[in-house]
Amino acid sequence: MKSFSLLKTSPTPVRSRLFRDLLLLLAVTLGILIGATSLLIKDMKHDIAEARIEGAKALVRDEVRALLTPVQQQLLIIRDRLRNATAPLPQTTAEARALNAQLVPSLSHIAQIAGIVFANDQGEEYFLRRDGEGWLTRLRGPGQDADFASIHWNHLDEHSESELVRLDYDPRKRPWFKDAQEQLEQSQLLEHNQGGDDNLVWSPPYRFESLNEPGLTVSSAWRGGDTLLVLALDVTLARILATVDGLALGSGTGFLFDGQGGLYTDFEYQESPGQLLDQSLGQSLGQSLGQSRQSQQVFFSAETQHGGPLRFNAIAAWHAAGQPDQRLVRFSSGGRDWWGGFLPLTGNTEGAWIGVAIPVSATLGMLQSRWYMLALTALGIVALGVGLAALLVRKYSHQLRELPKRGINPRDPEADLRALISRGENTHVEFKSTMRMNLHTGKAGKEIELAWLKGVAAFLNTEGGLLLIGIADDGEVLGLEADDFANDDKCRLHFKNLVNSHLGAEYARFLRLELYRIEDKTIVAVECEPADMPTYLLNKGSESFLIRNGPSNIELPISKALNYIAARF
Repeated sequence: MKSFSLLKTSPTPVRSRLFRDLLLLLAVTLGILIGATSLLIKDMKHDIAEARIEGAKALVRDEVRALLTPVQQQLLIIRDRLRNATAPLPQTTAEARALNAQLVPSLSHIAQIAGIVFANDQGEEYFLRRDGEGWLTRLRGPGQDADFASIHWNHLDEHSESELVRLDYDPRKRPWFKDAQEQLEQSQLLEHNQGGDDNLVWSPPYRFESLNEPGLTVSSAWRGGDTLLVLALDVTLARILATVDGLALGSGTGFLFDGQGGLYTDFEYQESPGQLLDQSLGQSLGQSLGQSRQSQQVFFSAETQHGGPLRFNAIAAWHAAGQPDQRLVRFSSGGRDWWGGFLPLTGNTEGAWIGVAIPVSATLGMLQSRWYMLALTALGIVALGVGLAALLVRKYSHQLRELPKRGINPRDPEADLRALISRGENTHVEFKSTMRMNLHTGKAGKEIELAWLKGVAAFLNTEGGLLLIGIADDGEVLGLEADDFANDDKCRLHFKNLVNSHLGAEYARFLRLELYRIEDKTIVAVECEPADMPTYLLNKGSESFLIRNGPSNIELPISKALNYIAARF
């Protein structure tokens, strides 16, 4: 791991700098912990909002499913009954009366079923729905241009009137017929059983021809010999919207919209100066539903809440966010911030969607009600950070006390020097007899200077250390008398010049030279810190890279030096 000091330029001893580094580390750690606490609060707010939204979505989904599930189940029951019939599609009034007797109970007991339609790929159709206090049956026989027989029933066995009507209508072109046919073809490709539960399919919202209002249709197709048969049950959007609007969502609101963003809402259309309907939105959404402005009921609205078109803003934010169904969308409406959650109504992303919006302020209110929990959490995190920092300081303090002494105590330098000398040379301490004088020849020698410069370079490249000049290898105090400097300043200048020439002036900040008196002799103590960059010793145009290994300085070859530098710096 790369070794570094946060206070490289400080002239204070290594221990003081390490202590300051640890204090700075403590401050940085506390800052990070405080930032983490802020992020935690933000996440808590999001989680609370997500829980509220998911709960509201689940409530809307479950209520709508409770509305639609019986329709699906009834479709399966009727489908199985019709599959076993010899001539399933009635052609006469008597046949229609017989089929009415079987299907009217479904309409009577499951109020959400608005109509039942049964058709084949020849264009023949049977349709049944409520008609006030009675019932209406519509029949169409084979043939491209066949008229529809419209039969009104006061009771199951008594029809009040019947007439032939020509309609620009073909059941084979309706969404429910096409969807069921496509679903059947897909299931056959996958080798599913014909008419199985997988063949149920919900249509996207569309306009019911008979009621002139939008809704959803669940349908199922099967083959009777060579004939394609489709059974479908209608549910009006008005019924679904009434269910959504009747839910208790607190300060939130639920709504229904289509995959293109058109909002469905039961709103009486009126031409009046005070009309709140946004005409442009109304026209575009009305067109998407296939409705004209002359319809008695339109299913679009610029509904306003808290001063803004809340639901339209929610849908616009949903579009901008990429139409998500698994994450929240935050948006603004009417000067307030809101959270929105969305999911498909029937699993078909191209069909109807459920939307739920709750104000962010409601989430903040829940967060404020738990302020004591947030405060305790924040205090706990801060206390933990302080405790960990204290343990870190204590750990490094123990390590410092156990490390060899690499600095001199200015209050009692002689005691420190005697202790260091008595322990001899080691990884962090090196002795040199002189700074420039060769004691064997009695002359100044370049090899003497290079010898202690190698020690300095090795200390800089490793863990730092202390170079004592004026001390023999065996620990005898020789002093600097043999170097014959005119004064201490000359000694310092000579040291500085050699460092600048052979190591570089940029390394002077890692070195501190002091002169001390011991046994009436002057010695030099050079405290070396670990450098934050590789140190090379320059001599006669060539460079060498050295490290400290025990009491020795080792010169590394190029390949090993590169590996060491990559790991150390």
